[in-house]
Amino acid sequence: MTIEKIIGMLENPATIGEALQLAEELPFSGSDRFLFNLKRQKFTVGMSDNEKVNWVGEMKTFLSVYKGTGNAATADTPREHFQNLKTDVFVSYARKDLNRVEPIVKVLQDYGWSVFWDLEIPPGETWRGYIKKRLDESRCVLVVWSQISINSDWVIAEAEEAKKRGIMVPVRLDAVEAPFGFNHIHAADLSDWGNNAQHSKFCQCIESIKSRISLPDSSMDSASFLPAPPVILVKGPPNFVRISSGIFVMGSPESETERYDDETQHQVKVSEFYLCKYAVTLAEFKKFIDESEYKTDAEKLNSSRVWDGKEWQDKAGINWMHGVSGKERQTDEYNHPVLHVSWNDANAYCKWWSAKTGKKFRLPTEAEWEYACRAGTATPFNIGENITTDQANYDGNYPYNNNKKGVYRKNTVAVEIFAPNALGLYNMHGNVLEWCSDWYGDKYYDECKAKGMVENPTGPETGSNRVLRGGSWYILAEYCRSACRFHRTPDYRDDFTGLRLVFVP
Repeated sequence: MTIEKIIGMLENPATIGEALQLAEELPFSGSDRFLFNLKRQKFTVGMSDNEKVNWVGEMKTFLSVYKGTGNAATADTPREHFQNLKTDVFVSYARKDLNRVEPIVKVLQDYGWSVFWDLEIPPGETWRGYIKKRLDESRCVLVVWSQISINSDWVIAEAEEAKKRGIMVPVRLDAVEAPFGFNHIHAADLSDWGNNAQHSKFCQCIESIKSRISLPDSSMDSASFLPAPPVILVKGPPNFVRISSGIFVMGSPESETERYDDETQHQVKVSEFYLCKYAVTLAEFKKFIDESEYKTDAEKLNSSRVWDGKEWQDKAGINWMHGVSGKERQTDEYNHPVLHVSWNDANAYCKWWSAKTGKKFRLPTEAEWEYACRAGTATPFNIGENITTDQANYDGNYPYNNNKKGVYRKNTVAVEIFAPNALGLYNMHGNVLEWCSDWYGDKYYDECKAKGMVENPTGPETGSNRVLRGGSWYILAEYCRSACRFHRTPDYRDDFTGLRLVFVP
């Protein structure tokens, strides 16, 4: 099935569904797969006739541009070829722009990537032959368009080769139009980046590079979802996802609607870790209790907080076996997230599971949690600028940023409900709040920002409250944002708080 035929099918309402199924089989790579999934989700949540017309136009344009980039013919690059590549990033630029390109190269190298930018040619090598060899050995080609390079035959030739292989990431240092054959390919505007690695357009460039240099994996249909790190299922503990190391901007911009002062943006480097696809279920926690005879804080203190529809109550006799409003849960909710667990209980569960399996499990740090939740995005939610109750479980009476009202389910849902994010993680927005390992500090992000880039932060050394993330079935959409922070005492428990595990190999 050709892209032209798929585009034609989109024009007929009766064949849109079939067209989307066929489009899913296209060999998208990197950003194309991620963008296609986002556009497809917009259609599945339901829309008016006018919205549908606009959506069809957007999808047709997307598929047309995808076809024009040459990616459609090159996305099936053999896995063996990627394994033999020696250079992460080949930088194509005009030599007269060297001083402007050098700061970009330095940041790329700070990410730990090998970068080739032809400063020296080894003895015995011809310039033309060596450049061609290094270009062929590169996973990604960063093409730097400028007033000078748009007239460079060498830069254009290198860009053409990169386009054919589907590994081109173009940027603009000047307000210029790319040469013929490239002007339809979006180039990140770095004309005002000012050597600032946290500049939004530069961060987009970095994420595009990540998607190109990631090694394809057959279990993921040879696609690493831009702008997310590559994801591989762990051979060992089931349902854990490998999250590759990377650098991201943690927190929210001051322009983000309903943000809070403790969300100061700062740059964070995160090492590789493994995160469970789901929150811990009632069935899994029950096994822990049955085998260990552990007593939760709710049992020891003989109460937990519940919402009766009007007010919060500390209700006696409520524990991990109970659901919302204090009702005992039946077997049909065993695949829902466990509730009424404190940070102490969550930590005890990690220790028990570690001892039982001989492997190490723990709670995620706050930085790990947000890095995984965002899956490379910089928007309020990992699915875009807004969210609906067709995509997450929260109180739909209180939508985000003037969005339409949705459903208020007044309960949790099963852990695998709703589409996962680009990393394959379910319900990172809504359903239940999830404990993190960090102590909470309202000025901690400011301290991190003052240090520049921080690596694997674990929160303040001491504190009175532990961090919670993710939003829940009970609360407003704004509290489900990727950057939103909650905090409670380690013995706190209620009917919308659960946990998710990290596996340490």
